[in-house]
Amino acid sequence: MARFTQLALIEHQQRTQNLGLLAESLEISVVHRTLPELIDNPPEQETMVAYSLGSEQLSRSNITNEIAALTNTYPLFLVNAKKDSILPNQALNLGARGLIYENDHLDRVLTAIKVISQGELYYPRSLLSGKIEEMMLRRQAGDDSFTTASLINSLTPQELKIIELVATGARNKEIAEKLNISAHTVKTHLSSIFRKTGARNRVELLKWSSYATSV
Repeated sequence: MARFTQLALIEHQQRTQNLGLLAESLEISVVHRTLPELIDNPPEQETMVAYSLGSEQLSRSNITNEIAALTNTYPLFLVNAKKDSILPNQALNLGARGLIYENDHLDRVLTAIKVISQGELYYPRSLLSGKIEEMMLRRQAGDDSFTTASLINSLTPQELKIIELVATGARNKEIAEKLNISAHTVKTHLSSIFRKTGARNRVELLKWSSYATSV
């Protein structure tokens, strides 16, 4: 069974009918949502978000702000992207869990949905390998700018627990339930964690956590 059983589509100008049909073929329910609906009224089901770029450009601050807001709560991937407008590395840095271009074959799109629904990242192997190699080189060079013992010590026990839960794929609501705190308190803790670690989103936080525990 898929880890995420519902797909919420955020569409601008370009429709994503094929994406919805492919998701439903994997027994993933599909709903159409606006940004305010997802932010203010999160669905109770395990939901991932497909953000359709279409003709939208990442250079527009409102687009990057929308993506950043959503990745704090949902596993999000970008769809209908134009190859000359965004690179996989840019999508990863935004916190997206995958990138699907507008002309990708349907079998590739199907694979992407399946992989992301299982809680994994969907990116070219070369990109992920490059990120790992970069991390290894920094470690070999003794570069501790990414993480230091003092930085780890600055995290509170509650913040460390939240990082552990983020690593399991838990969303804000799930974290709140497990720690018996409000979702608003979770957001406050995450803001503090991002500030202390220098991470801009959950993907970068997971990379930081992985690196920090290996040194």
